Amino acid sequence: MKRNLFLLSSLCLLLTGCDSGNIDDEDIFVRDSGKAVKVTATISGIDKLSNSYTVAVAAFSGDNKYAITQRAIPESITDGQSISITLDNLSNEVSTVELALTNKLRKRILTLASIDIKEFESGKDTIRMDLGNISVDEIGCIKQGIFRVSCIQCHGANGRSAGNLNLTDDNPPANLVDVDAQSSVAGQGYKRIVSGKPEESLMYKILNPGGENILHYNHTEVLSSQFKNNLTEVKTLLHDWIEGLQ
Repeated sequence: MKRNLFLLSSLCLLLTGCDSGNIDDEDIFVRDSGKAVKVTATISGIDKLSNSYTVAVAAFSGDNKYAITQRAIPESITDGQSISITLDNLSNEVSTVELALTNKLRKRILTLASIDIKEFESGKDTIRMDLGNISVDEIGCIKQGIFRVSCIQCHGANGRSAGNLNLTDDNPPANLVDVDAQSSVAGQGYKRIVSGKPEESLMYKILNPGGENILHYNHTEVLSSQFKNNLTEVKTLLHDWIEGLQ
């Protein structure tokens, strides 16, 4: 009998030791493998973006145009609101994490910001991308993903503005839309961009086949050299933006 009481007492002590009510609960995030990227930004203009597109934090592999995984920025975000989006457990297959403009099939239309995560070790601290203020309406995406990459070297950077055209971020669309081009061929009367008419817009014409000799510099190679894997998508974005101007 004494032996049974001793065993029962020992069992009670063991159970009591396993159930301490004095330890505070805490959230624990365990990442077994892979990498994590946290993107922060202050967003504006998403409510003005066409329904054909999504702005998302997306993971891509090599030259694949389609995101392996992505998290969309909610359309309910108001101008000036900050966002924080994390992609975690990213496999070695992922080469870049981007703030990207994608379509409904998660196909990359345009890269707005990118980080090469191959340079970071798996399982270490979260990789952080702080993008600051970023406008993601269509003209904002075009400025961020096209003008910055392909155009401002000659149009606004380092004090240079070929054709008196400045395409840096602080230049409003009013300096571009329905404005006479200052470097067009004499007598042609081109406008930089004609609202609603891409085919009549100098900017669109010189970036497409047939526009090689309109200006002194061949601009048809400007996009093709920078956007080898998404040239069609970039041209379509420009076309649709101009067509939607009123």
